[in-house]
Amino acid sequence: METELKLLLAPEHTKAFIRHPLIKRYAQAAPHIKDQTGTYFDTPDLLLRQNEAGLRVRRTGNEYIQTLKAGGGVSGGLHQRNEWESLVEGEQPDLPVLRELAASDETWARKVFSDKTAAQLTPIFSTRIQRMVWDLVLQDGSEVECVLDQGTVEHGDLKVDVCEIELELKQGEASALFDFALQLLQDLPLRIGIQSKAQRGYGLFHQARRAQQGIAASSSASRAKPLQLTRKMPVEQAFLAVVNNCVEQIQANDIADQDSDDIERLHQMRVGLRRLRSAFTLFDPVITLPASLAAEFEWVTQAIGNARDWDVLATQTLAALPAHAIGAIDLERVRHAALVEAGKEHALAVQAVGSPRYTALVLQFSRWLLTAGWRDGLDEAGQEALSQALFRYARQMLRRDEKRLNKRGAHLEENDRARHRTRIAAKKMRYDIEFFQALYGEKSSRPYLKALSRLQDQLGLQNDLVVADALLQQLQQKQARLAPSIAYARGFLAGQVKDGHERMHRLWKKWKAQELPQ
Repeated sequence: METELKLLLAPEHTKAFIRHPLIKRYAQAAPHIKDQTGTYFDTPDLLLRQNEAGLRVRRTGNEYIQTLKAGGGVSGGLHQRNEWESLVEGEQPDLPVLRELAASDETWARKVFSDKTAAQLTPIFSTRIQRMVWDLVLQDGSEVECVLDQGTVEHGDLKVDVCEIELELKQGEASALFDFALQLLQDLPLRIGIQSKAQRGYGLFHQARRAQQGIAASSSASRAKPLQLTRKMPVEQAFLAVVNNCVEQIQANDIADQDSDDIERLHQMRVGLRRLRSAFTLFDPVITLPASLAAEFEWVTQAIGNARDWDVLATQTLAALPAHAIGAIDLERVRHAALVEAGKEHALAVQAVGSPRYTALVLQFSRWLLTAGWRDGLDEAGQEALSQALFRYARQMLRRDEKRLNKRGAHLEENDRARHRTRIAAKKMRYDIEFFQALYGEKSSRPYLKALSRLQDQLGLQNDLVVADALLQQLQQKQARLAPSIAYARGFLAGQVKDGHERMHRLWKKWKAQELPQ
């Protein structure tokens, strides 16, 4: 199993990295430099990619090495994958040799190592990299191969630049990689590297294919994947599964990593962060997130949330105005002004996610997860709570969620703040039921989740209208010439808020009539 931490570095900071005191202190010798070219292979229908495998033949000098990576995953920049490699005679891979090395009978292996696959392998993209390598022995004795890669990933005429640091653990604890990265971060503006070179290459391949077919690029946003939990699973194991599921969604939609203008990516990254914070609340009785990390998650969620609020106003809420009313106001100028503000907030959100502060958050949080930091100083009762069966705990937490939602919903009539608090309670409960859905089965949980989702969606629409009014007031202060049109829009939306109350109450009653999943 290969374990490495990938960090991105701007080319203008490479000299500072090479000369960094930490490199000089821990390096066992001067770095050695390699010029490497690599070709990645797959079938025309990308069978390897579909099975989360990657096959490469890399040339270094006169030597050719084939490498297959499969399984594992990425969390907080820590890449852990199975890796097999061997020498080959030339630029073509020798799949039977890798089949013997892997010696796996898993489904992916049977597909990847079949004779049919071997016969269909073809070059998909290539890499041209200058690699600088140091062998480090860190303060705690961990042995790390430190690599600085600079070059390009290429497919036809398309290419993307590469400038990244890889810290591969050779011996010791993986936590040492995070400690070393955090030390580097004090002097260098590093970012977490989520995408491998293979992922970038496949991205270019799909970009070229879309261009050939005349297909416009679609959103690269990713939704959360289904969770596989079991009733007898220990609570601690479930916590890690839920949190890693949320982290995967956040990483997949990192707005500073690619497609920073994609509003759906920003939306899904925000959803991932909200699910993660809901998970912290869900498991707080047995696992408490350090206050310093909680504050940083609040900061980045707020930065992304500001941009999302303006997106909703510009692309959804203003679109609710009826066609006959549009002629009475200059709606397009209002919408354009809202889009301009959304663009500004997007830039701030990307800046936040691309900042050393966010990198530090990801590194610190990933280290906390890796080392099970919540166990520090834990007494016997706390350890027993972590090992209890998930089904019992889940039932207790869903009952707590239901009680909280009932309590807040009793004040729905009072004001916007009361409805906002009810919405938050409904949203958290919805996330929690989705986390635990595998425990109850879709058939058992569907009616309750459907009623709850409809209630939460309606409360969300009501909240969007309230937020829209506040944003339009801000816009009016900046764009006085749009005051008449903004005043008309605010008046119409205020009417929508009132109209939505009746539907909200109907959905509240429907949810109240449901029984918790068994």
